[in-house]
Amino acid sequence: MNAAIVDDMADECEILRSLLKQYEETERQTIHITEFHSGSQLLADYIPGSYDVVFMDIFLNNENGVDCALKLRQLDEKVNLIFLTTSSEFGVKSYDVRAADYIVKPATLEKLSRALHYCKIAEPVSDPSVSVITKNQPLEISLSCILYADYQNRCACVHLKDCLVPVSGSFAELSEQLTVYPQFMSCFKGVVVNLKEVRELAADSLILKNGERLPISRRLQKQVQQQRLSLSAGSLRGDEI
Repeated sequence: MNAAIVDDMADECEILRSLLKQYEETERQTIHITEFHSGSQLLADYIPGSYDVVFMDIFLNNENGVDCALKLRQLDEKVNLIFLTTSSEFGVKSYDVRAADYIVKPATLEKLSRALHYCKIAEPVSDPSVSVITKNQPLEISLSCILYADYQNRCACVHLKDCLVPVSGSFAELSEQLTVYPQFMSCFKGVVVNLKEVRELAADSLILKNGERLPISRRLQKQVQQQRLSLSAGSLRGDEI
């Protein structure tokens, strides 16, 4: 589970971090924790799916935690939100952003466990995924969400249906992870495409279902076409990839 703590008080962050570590040991569930000392820090370059749960303090220095949560909800509809507050009177505000629960400070393991119980943390599924590091944080990306990967501005990038994810490490390492799966192929130097997202093969490019065009090497055209046909045949047979 990836968790973010948004609180401008360092001691409060430390308390919650300690409780999460206790929860981790009790539930035998690995938790990766990232701290932010303002809502704007969290929201800057936010990537949907980065966190399973965000603990948001309502009273932030020069910021309103509810307003920050509203902006976060616009960016990520699925992330679980848990408010941290000094008074239960603010609990009603949690409904505006579909928060899972709120914790009245001081936080305790009991309160934390109750709040996490209300969260919808996805269990590991059979849908294959790749593990990457982005902005010093681990991220699992489902293959079905990937359009293609490429190398630009000296950085390996994964293009999803709704955003772009810069990835630490070499493009060769990323390509190796992806091309283990038959729906991913190199179509050009520095470009690996998800063939399931290809609408048609043009003379010198691949046209994706969303209208984007990717270059294709002439020497790889036949191979790409054969692999697309193979994937289509497999789908008709009901084969799993």
